[in-house]
Amino acid sequence: MAAHDILGFFEHRTDGAWICVKPFTLNTRSSRIDIRRGMRFEYGRRVGGLDLAEYLEQLGSQFGS
Repeated sequence: MAAHDILGFFEHRTDGAWICVKPFTLNTRSSRIDIRRGMRFEYGRRVGGLDLAEYLEQLGSQFGS
């Protein structure tokens, strides 16, 4: 999966949060995490050593969200 493909698993809300819309497994350098539908990610919440909301925001600005 290309890095920007992760955007298809999330919806970006007007309050800045990212909500998972379909489950997947996130593989980072340090861990493997099951992300379930409905999980909410906001800035500062780290998952597997990654601020997922910040990462998604960066990808969204590069590839559109």
